Amino acid sequence: MTLLDKLQPMADRVRAIGDRPVPFDSVIDEILGPCEVTIDGRTTLMYGSNNYLGLSFHPDVVAAAQAAIARCGTGTTGSRAANGTLQLHRDLERDLADFFGKRQALVFTTGYQANLGLIAGLCGPDDVVLIDVESHASIYDGARLSGAQVFAFKHNAADDLARKLAKQPRGRCLVVVEALYSIGGDVAPLAEIAAAAHAGGAVLAVDEAHSFGAYGDRGLGCAEAQGVLDQVDFIVGTFSKALGGVGGSASRTKRR
Repeated sequence: MTLLDKLQPMADRVRAIGDRPVPFDSVIDEILGPCEVTIDGRTTLMYGSNNYLGLSFHPDVVAAAQAAIARCGTGTTGSRAANGTLQLHRDLERDLADFFGKRQALVFTTGYQANLGLIAGLCGPDDVVLIDVESHASIYDGARLSGAQVFAFKHNAADDLARKLAKQPRGRCLVVVEALYSIGGDVAPLAEIAAAAHAGGAVLAVDEAHSFGAYGDRGLGCAEAQGVLDQVDFIVGTFSKALGGVGGSASRTKRR
C-alpha cells in the first residue's frame, strides 16, 4: 500500500455522501458570539465549540487582546527558539507557574504541542512511558515521538498501573493521564494514580486541558479539586477550552 492509497477510504466516504453537505467540512461564515455562528447563511448553535466560558467575546479579554496587538503587532514573526520569545511569554510563564504552585512553566502554541513537547522532551529510547488507554491522541503521539517504550494501562485503574510499573526500571518511567477525559467525560482518580506512580518510582504528568476552569476552588482543575496538586510532577493545560483562546502550557513541580 502506498501513502496515497491510505486516502482511498476517505475518498470513498466523500463519494457516498454525494451532493449532501460533508459533515467534517463545515465552513463557518460568521461568528456571532461564543455559541452562535452562521453556516450556509443559517444561524447555528455551535455545540462543538471548546469555548466553555464564552471568554473569547468577554469585553475585558477582547480589550486586552487588542491592546497587545497594538503594542506588539499581530505575531512574533519567528519561532521561540529564534526571535519569537517576548517578555509577554516570560510573564505568562511566571504567572502560570505561580498560579499552579509549580517551579517553572513553558508556553506552547497549542495544547497538542504541549503534550508532544513535554513527553518527547523528557523521554528517550532508554525510558518508559505508561499512559491511560483512553488518553488523547496528543499523548499517544508524544509517547511515540519520544522513542521510549510505550505501555497502556486500563482506564482509570491505579492497580493496573502499579502492576505494570513493578515490571519497569525505577526512575526511568513517565506516567501520563488526563484529569477529565474528553470522550467519556469521566474524571481520573488522581490520588490513587499519583500514589501508584510515585510508589513505582515514576514521574506523573496530568493533562488538565478539559478540567481547567471547571474544577477546583480556583479553577485549576481536578488535581486541585482532589487535593493532590502538589503530588503531580507536571501539569499540562490549554488556552482553548475554558480560556477561549489558543495555545498550551506545561508546568513543572517544585522540588520535593
